Amino acid sequence: MLRAASLLSVPHAFTAREHGDQRLPGPNAHLLAALGLSGPYFAAHQVHGPRVVAAPFAGGVLPSADAVITTTPGHVVAVRVADCVPVLLAGPGVVAAVHAGWRGTAADVVRAAVAATCEAGGCAPRDLRAAIGPSIRGCCYEVGKEVIDGVGAVAPGADWVDGRRVDLAVANAGILASLGVAVDVVGPCTRCDHAYWSFRRDKELAGRQVGAIGLPA
Repeated sequence: MLRAASLLSVPHAFTAREHGDQRLPGPNAHLLAALGLSGPYFAAHQVHGPRVVAAPFAGGVLPSADAVITTTPGHVVAVRVADCVPVLLAGPGVVAAVHAGWRGTAADVVRAAVAATCEAGGCAPRDLRAAIGPSIRGCCYEVGKEVIDGVGAVAPGADWVDGRRVDLAVANAGILASLGVAVDVVGPCTRCDHAYWSFRRDKELAGRQVGAIGLPA
């Protein structure tokens, strides 16, 4: 499993195809073993928006959201992806997992997640560390004006766009850096590398990998 230097002191991982299709409810034992945690494990129903929720979920009901945070030791939060950008955040006593496709990026889900994580941890953005895992990159993500305009409304600079090609990992890294969050981008393009699931390449046959992070028990 793939890990980022920025989060080496925190249990986290980005899975690949070899670790199974993570669309299934709950994590597989291999993932929890890699994290060194027993759970529980929380992943929301992802809807490509800016909503952030805290785990454990109220009433045990699965919420619709694209970022999940926890301050409970031993708990694991995760997002499922197959080209979208998985973002993991860690601060003092708090962690978060964020799902940032182009719609979520344009809806400013990363800024919303940073704000909620800082509020939960009683810290500032500069106290957070972040990792962005494997996702479709600019080499393979050709899009229309709607995507470029939407992402451009929230992402600083122009290094994430080249003509009609957009790199959402670079765009989200730029958003995090602009907030003062230290961030690593790790892993290959999911469409290029067949070791990863890719919806753009495989369509409905694509499974899901996850980005997962937890607080030490």
